[in-house]
Amino acid sequence: MSKLITTLCLLAAIGLGFAPPNVQSWLRAAIRDGFLPGVTLVAATQQSVARQLQQRFVGDDERQLAEQIATLKSELDSLEQSLRREQLARRETREQKFLALQRHDEERRPLDPPPLIVPQVVEANVLGDELAASWRRGKLLDRGKSNGVVEASLVLEASAKLLDQGEDSGLAADLPVFAGSCIVGKLQHVGHWSSTWVPLTDKRFAGRARLARVTKEGLIFGSDGVLIGNGKDACRLTKIRATEPVSEGDEVFALETPGGFETPLFYGTVTRAELVDGATHWDLEVRPAIDPQSARSVRIVRPMVNPKRLAN
Repeated sequence: MSKLITTLCLLAAIGLGFAPPNVQSWLRAAIRDGFLPGVTLVAATQQSVARQLQQRFVGDDERQLAEQIATLKSELDSLEQSLRREQLARRETREQKFLALQRHDEERRPLDPPPLIVPQVVEANVLGDELAASWRRGKLLDRGKSNGVVEASLVLEASAKLLDQGEDSGLAADLPVFAGSCIVGKLQHVGHWSSTWVPLTDKRFAGRARLARVTKEGLIFGSDGVLIGNGKDACRLTKIRATEPVSEGDEVFALETPGGFETPLFYGTVTRAELVDGATHWDLEVRPAIDPQSARSVRIVRPMVNPKRLAN
């Protein structure tokens, strides 16, 4: 069969060589059309075989890869859970050891003795003008005069503002008077049941103070001076040398605090800082943090002996 096909192809080639041009074109077309179905069939067969081979081998590889990835994920999840359990166990162990050490230290450490002096806060109300006038005229004490119940003359004769607390609450002259957490004045005269106080804007007020600047690291304290009321609505901070750094916005605190009171006591803020040519000291104006004239109730911090020390 193969010899016959070879002979036919040879005769067709010889015929093409000796045939006229128009016959050669016709023979070429006929031969091409005759071989086209076979060529198409061969190409289709090659593509089908290639797809089957790809599906067989590549498909198997993809499935195996997917299975391996799933197995690895499962193993990773197990490892993460195991690590989490170990971390929790270690944390609990550390906490237990820390608590054990803390108990051991507390058992062996000597007890800190309580301080001797502690602060006590006394609440007081500012008497209104009408009530203060009645108190000073003695109208509220008429029934007790026959029994010797008389308020201190300095309190009754003074013209300063009145508070409804006195010696019976443990108060004493010059103790600072607070509104909120800020100093608004100090006690002047203390009677048995009432007291007079001087607002820090009053010209009679004078208290030692120190400058402070607010920074990222906290308060940085500066020079010491004397805070004096200007008789209006502010104060002057005096005796601050010209060589000291001062600027508007600096804060002013009390230099001294009642016994046992550790927190710095706040006065107000520097609102004006001037330095005249040739001057040796700053000219500083301080605005109180709270207007003392608006206070209706105040607090007085007094030092007292710690009851725990007395009990011992």
